[in-house]
Amino acid sequence: MSSTSPLFVLCSSRLPENRLNMHPNEGADLGLMMTQHSARTGEGVDIELYLLNECPKESLEINPRFWERLGRPKKAIISYDGTLIKIEKA
Repeated sequence: MSSTSPLFVLCSSRLPENRLNMHPNEGADLGLMMTQHSARTGEGVDIELYLLNECPKESLEINPRFWERLGRPKKAIISYDGTLIKIEKA
C-alpha cells in the first residue's frame, strides 16, 4: 500500500462531498498518474480523487462535511492500495 507524507487539509465548500483534490506530486506518491480516479474509502464511501496542478502542494482539498466526518484533522495521510483509499489523521 502506497502512502503520502502528511498533507495539510484544506476545506472548500465548492467541492462536492465525495470529491478529493490533491497536487499531482502527491498523486505520484500513491502511484496515480491520471487526472481523475474513482475509489472507495475503507468506510464504503465512493469518492472521486482529482490530481490538479491548481491544488497547493502537500495539501488535500475536501468538502467541510467530509472533513467533519474525518474528525476535523489539520493534517492527513492518504494510503491507496489500487482500490481502497484510507485517510488517516497525521
